[in-house]
Amino acid sequence: MAKFVRYGPPDRYGMPEAGFCGSSFAIIRSGRKVLLGIAKPHPRWQAEWQPNFGVYSRQEREDEFRLWRFPAAYLYEGEAPNDTLVRIMRDMLGMKRWTVLRHKDYAFYDPSDWYPGKMHYDLCFVYDVKIAKAPRVPRWFQRLEFVDLSKLKSSEFGSAQGDLAKTLKFVKR
Repeated sequence: MAKFVRYGPPDRYGMPEAGFCGSSFAIIRSGRKVLLGIAKPHPRWQAEWQPNFGVYSRQEREDEFRLWRFPAAYLYEGEAPNDTLVRIMRDMLGMKRWTVLRHKDYAFYDPSDWYPGKMHYDLCFVYDVKIAKAPRVPRWFQRLEFVDLSKLKSSEFGSAQGDLAKTLKFVKR
């Protein structure tokens, strides 16, 4: 009998042994460039957008603060993906107006980096978003700018976002 993915105890619902994550991503373009940021230490990351920062080692957190990332956040339990997008746009980027042009969902089922020999499931809700003008750089970012992705490698993205950048064909390597 097949097991269905369901949010709940792994022994009852077939959750992958290394867990499940759901995240929303805002892809904001300006010509051939895409809005990316480099985070800096700030409590809002762990509290509101990237709870994984709380379980990273000191070195892993330091690495995150050197790498590019799409504006993105994990879903809260019970939160709809489009509500997570609202948190990203309003709270993370300080935007008041935007238009969702389209969205697409991606699923990844990969070996876990944290739990060798076990699988992890990621569900990514990706929104192409149009804005009228670039946001100011909030105090939780070192940099927030439109970047030519053809100049980046997947390894230059934090929190496994390089896999998504490859899937979206933003980077080749």
